[in-house]
Amino acid sequence: MEVKVKKGLLVILISLGFFQINAQKAIAILYETHTNLKEDALKGLPAYIRASALKQLQSIKGESFMTIQGDKVYFEIKPQEKEETNKGIIDANGTEGKVFFAKNLSVSRQYRSVKLIKDYKTNTYIEKTNNNLQTEKLPIVEWIFTNKKKVIIGYTCYEAIGQFNDLQLVVYFTKELKVIASPNKLPFVNGVVLEYNYGHTYGKAVKVKMNQALIANFL
Repeated sequence: MEVKVKKGLLVILISLGFFQINAQKAIAILYETHTNLKEDALKGLPAYIRASALKQLQSIKGESFMTIQGDKVYFEIKPQEKEETNKGIIDANGTEGKVFFAKNLSVSRQYRSVKLIKDYKTNTYIEKTNNNLQTEKLPIVEWIFTNKKKVIIGYTCYEAIGQFNDLQLVVYFTKELKVIASPNKLPFVNGVVLEYNYGHTYGKAVKVKMNQALIANFL
């Protein structure tokens, strides 16, 4: 009887160790972002190329990375400069009808470097500025949860709308990952934000990787 009890305890301890190891694994999410503008935002350009320039600008996608470890969120945008070139003929509607312009058009977009650690428990984020770590509070948003939902890369997501920095923020979040996280300096909601539309920026998760190695010495 004593031997059986010891074996039983050993099995329990091994099981607890297994679950603890798995609980310490991180979740990594890759996002793609692009500019979300209207044509009148490019009124500094000649009218006949605005539509083409806007289409090219919105096709330039940046990348950002979010890693979730328990209550902590590690977010990074690496510095990027991307260019979209449309070679050949540009067509537009002129005063005399359809007009064609034989002109190459190149549009570029820069994504500046961002690196920060967010904490769901304290509702704060830490960012390095001038080699100094600064802790800032995240705003508390009064979310409106709608009946809309969609599936994003295999996860069922729900829509929430709130006001953030005097602008409307629309997110789709999932509860299926069993943690709470949001990219960049966006406020937390009751799940993991996999899509967001805020100001002139639209972002969407394109890949989720489970059981990733823990991050150390991030900042």
